[in-house]
Amino acid sequence: MAAEMPTKVEPVTGAVAVDFPWAAATTAVTALNVAASTLDAQLVTRAEMAPTLTDWTGAFRTEFDSASTRITTGASGLKETLTRVAFWIVGGAEAANHQQRTGNAAAAAAQPVP
Repeated sequence: MAAEMPTKVEPVTGAVAVDFPWAAATTAVTALNVAASTLDAQLVTRAEMAPTLTDWTGAFRTEFDSASTRITTGASGLKETLTRVAFWIVGGAEAANHQQRTGNAAAAAAQPVP
């Protein structure tokens, strides 16, 4: 599942704007999602390829199996890490939005009623 950035909550009149790097965060989440998706596609391809190699035997096959297992395990862990970091960034954006909503509500409550 790809992480999705929430829509930025804008400050209302009289509210202090919450400082969050929205552009950088959006770029990072997009890059992390692309990298995780690329790794996922490679992992699926490797899984589909393995059964086609049943008649290949010998020393090179042993080396291949060892390297393939190492690469697959590493790629799986990296994909999980990329996804986790993307969700952490999204969590920061959601926290910034929550803080902005709180500030907006406080600013609205402080406004005199006409």
